[in-house]
Amino acid sequence: MEEDGGEEEALPCRIQRKALEMIVQDHSVSAVLDALLRDVEASIAGLYCSVLVLDESGECVQTLAAPSLPAAYSAALTGMRIGREQGSCGAAMAIAQAVIASDIARDPIWLPFRELALAFGLRACWSVPIRLSGKPILGSLAMYYDHVAHPDVRSWRLIMRVMNLVALCLERERQNHQLQQAQHLLEAKVEARTQELSQALQTLRSTQEELLNREKMAALGMLVAGVAHELNTPIGNAMLSTSFLCDCQKNLSTALHSGHLARSQLDRSLADADAALILVQRNLEKAADLIGHFKQMAVDQSSERRRQFLLHEVVADNLATFRAAVRGIDLRFALDIAADLLLDGYPGAFGQILTNLLVNARLHAFAGREQGCIHLRAWMGEDGVHFICSDDGCGIEPEHLSRIFEPYFTTRPEAGGSGLGMAIVYNLTVHILGGRIEVRSQPGQGSEFIMVFPKVAPLHRR
Repeated sequence: MEEDGGEEEALPCRIQRKALEMIVQDHSVSAVLDALLRDVEASIAGLYCSVLVLDESGECVQTLAAPSLPAAYSAALTGMRIGREQGSCGAAMAIAQAVIASDIARDPIWLPFRELALAFGLRACWSVPIRLSGKPILGSLAMYYDHVAHPDVRSWRLIMRVMNLVALCLERERQNHQLQQAQHLLEAKVEARTQELSQALQTLRSTQEELLNREKMAALGMLVAGVAHELNTPIGNAMLSTSFLCDCQKNLSTALHSGHLARSQLDRSLADADAALILVQRNLEKAADLIGHFKQMAVDQSSERRRQFLLHEVVADNLATFRAAVRGIDLRFALDIAADLLLDGYPGAFGQILTNLLVNARLHAFAGREQGCIHLRAWMGEDGVHFICSDDGCGIEPEHLSRIFEPYFTTRPEAGGSGLGMAIVYNLTVHILGGRIEVRSQPGQGSEFIMVFPKVAPLHRR
């Protein structure tokens, strides 16, 4: 664009430079067009400019900028359908080329709007369709005059430069609008996907929680079955003794009423009764002790009650119940836990951890073996309570060590394991007891599970 032609040629360049600066500075499209059209109007006496844009249908128009035209006139054009006889603007958009009406009073294309235009003092209207090369028509740029006017070279060059600026501004606005729509669509999709993932995660958590509870109940159910079996012996012996006592009482009663009760018979019956009562007492004490251990363990594991407890007692309760449940193997236990090691926390969680460790040892460490030994140690260290459960079993393969606490990981699916037992151990140790756990093992040399947790467990709300 040449700028050496004096003030007449330089003026459009200044207008263009100002408009481009406003576009770069991200002014609104209405602000850019308003300033641009005012600058153009100021350069030519009796000139009024307007920008009409097509609506989404591409058939009707609305006024986007008309800083100096009467507001009533601009409002009357809003909603106008484009067409060859719909004034200069409607025709320019309909035929996609410039339309010049040098005298509105005489031009037939202005017939529908002639009285309206003349009433506001408008006598001439030049209009060009707004579009960039290869792009669809966006609207029209109109230059009105208050007198009959024919375009000259300067005026035509000006209108084309302004049209290109307006087209650039509108195209940028259209792209921004499309970008915003795409962004909103993307945000909506992301939000919908996020909700789907959140729902899926919630379902997964609920399913996992249900599986964990089932695993807990399965372990507890196994112990219940073992305790029930173990109780059969003492209760059965007690029942036999009481049955024998009943027979003794009947024989004594018969002999007494018949008058044939001898001193020797009485002594023998009393001695038999004493022996039977001693047997009843011993067996019922054994059953009561077993039930007491199991009751405390079951109460702890089925609740999340926080309390102070002696670690040795909790371990002893769980061991007594586990011993009753174990079949097919001679398991020996070695305890090295101080009797006065008092903790403040969740004995049920610790009992569940111990039960799972023992069940895991029975299923994996001693699979196919007739005997084994489990060593349980605990002491108070500088960094918290140390608890170690070690066995002299078959050990763990190196490739399995890093996965042993993964949910659903099991090396013996045929044994009916869900693969959640050790995951529960990890979660309870870390999230309930507030500690940490690691495993050390070598094939053929047993395994060692090492837990370290605070003496006072962190507050926990499930």
